[in-house]
Amino acid sequence: MNTHQGQDVHHIADIIQVMNSGIDFYEKAQEKVTDPSIIALFQRMIDARKVSVERLQPYAINENGERENGSDFAVEVRKAYTSVITKLGADKNATYVSELEEVEDKTLAEIKHALKKPQPHDCEAALSKTLLTIQSCHAEMSKMKKH
Repeated sequence: MNTHQGQDVHHIADIIQVMNSGIDFYEKAQEKVTDPSIIALFQRMIDARKVSVERLQPYAINENGERENGSDFAVEVRKAYTSVITKLGADKNATYVSELEEVEDKTLAEIKHALKKPQPHDCEAALSKTLLTIQSCHAEMSKMKKH
């Protein structure tokens, strides 16, 4: 049994997988969009996710015995879907912003799911801080989507 302060952690590796997929998706999207403000927005999302992943890695190691470097299948499917849509001639900037806002929704759902489970206090604090970070990212993506 992996424990941290005498308690198991739950669902942390899954969150990191979603975040890793999101980082990859944002990096690929940066290469496809043309609006400098969207490119900068995507970089802020990448940076926020990387910090959050590192914040949660000790708990993923506790959960699985090693760093979590995988990705989430649902996000990978969305990335492929977005690629097809943009090839069909849709507005690339708007398409990527819209699809990446959905990735933020999935990330928030995963973090909230983990917060409903019993977690060690330090893990819960890390999850709460990560939730605030991703909520801020989601709000910024929503604002960009409306413009």
